Amino acid sequence: MAYEPGLMWLSAMEVINHHTLSDFRIDHGEALTHLFTQMLVVLSDAGLVKMRLVAHDGTKIRAQAGVDSFRREATLREKLAAARQLVEQDPQADCGGSKRQQAAQQRARRERMERACSALEQLHKLQANVQDSEQKDRVRVSSSEAEARKMKHGDHALMPSYNAQISTDADSGVIVGLHVSQAADDSHGLEPALEEIRKNLGRLPEQVVADGGFTNRASIEKMAEQKIDFYGSLPDPQERSEAAMKSHKIDPKFAPHFFILQPETRTAQCPAGKSMKYLRRVQKRGDSYQSYRANAADCMACAFQKQCCPRNAAQGRIVSFRQQERAQIAEFRKKMASEEGQRIYRRRGATAEFPFAWIKERMKLRKFRLFGLRKAGLEALWAVLAYNVMLWIRVTRVPAAVRG
Repeated sequence: MAYEPGLMWLSAMEVINHHTLSDFRIDHGEALTHLFTQMLVVLSDAGLVKMRLVAHDGTKIRAQAGVDSFRREATLREKLAAARQLVEQDPQADCGGSKRQQAAQQRARRERMERACSALEQLHKLQANVQDSEQKDRVRVSSSEAEARKMKHGDHALMPSYNAQISTDADSGVIVGLHVSQAADDSHGLEPALEEIRKNLGRLPEQVVADGGFTNRASIEKMAEQKIDFYGSLPDPQERSEAAMKSHKIDPKFAPHFFILQPETRTAQCPAGKSMKYLRRVQKRGDSYQSYRANAADCMACAFQKQCCPRNAAQGRIVSFRQQERAQIAEFRKKMASEEGQRIYRRRGATAEFPFAWIKERMKLRKFRLFGLRKAGLEALWAVLAYNVMLWIRVTRVPAAVRG
C-alpha cells in the first residue's frame, strides 16, 4: 500500500492501517454478497457453471474462542454484573489520560458488557432445548464468543468452531453457495444450501451429491419434493442397528434383525428360542415400528443375558421391527446400489473436498480471525470469492479450444 502506485491512487495518498482494513472487511457484507453473486453470473454467462451436478459438503473451522472460555450461567451473570459496574464508572476519574484514551477505555468496557449479555442470551437459547433441569445447569457457552459451539474435528479434537458449508458445481469446480452455521452435525444442512444456491443463481441444480452426514430420510424426501436427483451415502439399516446396540452395551449379534418375527401369531422369537409378546406400535423418524417384549423371567434365567439385555433383564428385552421402509427411501437405496448411482457418488470427493483443501492450505483459513457468526460468515465469503476469482483467471487464460 505504501509503495504500490495504483493503491496509493485509490487511497488518495492516505495511509491505511490494519484497523481500517479490518473494518472494511466486516462493514460491507451486503456489497460483498452482491459481488459474489455477480461473479457467479459472469462465470455462468461464460458457460462455466452448468448446474448439472452440485456437490455439497461441510467442514469445521475453529473460532477465536478458547476451550477454557466456556462458562455456566452463574459465572456469566457475575461477569455481566462486573462489566456493568465498570461501564457505570466515570472514565475520567477511573483511568485518567486523554479524552481519546478515555473514550477507548469506555468503548472496551461497553464491548465487554455486550459480550456478557450475548453469552447469557445464547445460553438461554441452548437451555430452551433441554428438558432436564440438571442438564440445563450444565449448559455452557463461551464468555468471549457466545455464538461459537464445541465441534469435533477430523483429528477428534473438540474445539469451539463454526460449520462452513460449501456447494460446488461439479463440471467447473465453481463454488455456487456458502453458509456458515452453529450446527455441529450436517443432518439439516442441505435445505439451507439449496436456498443459498437459489438465491445466488435463481435456479436449482439438476442433481446433488453429498456424503452420509447429509443423507437421511428428511433430506431424501425434500430433494424428491423439489425434483432434484439426489445421491448420497445412506447407512445400511442393519449396520446402524448394530452400532446402536454397541452404544447400549448390547452384543451386535443380538440386534433386532437376529430376532424372528412371527406375524401369524403376533409374536417374535429371540435368538435363545423364547417367545416375545406384542407390546405396541411406535413411530421413529417417520417410520412405523412394532415392538415386542420378552418375559422377564426368561431374560433373567437366559445364558445370553449379559450379551442381550445387560441393563434391563428384570423388565424383559424389548425389540422393535420396522414394518416397511418408505417407498422413496427404498427407491433411493435401489438407485444407490446401481452402477450409475455409485459412479455419480464417486464424483463427490474430488468436487466437494478440493475447495476446502484450497481454502485451508492456500488461504490459511483453519481458524477464523474474527469473532462471532456473522463475521465468520463474511470471512468465509471473502475466501470463497477469492477461490472463484482465481478459478476464473486460470480458466480464462486457457484458450477455449484447449478447454474443449
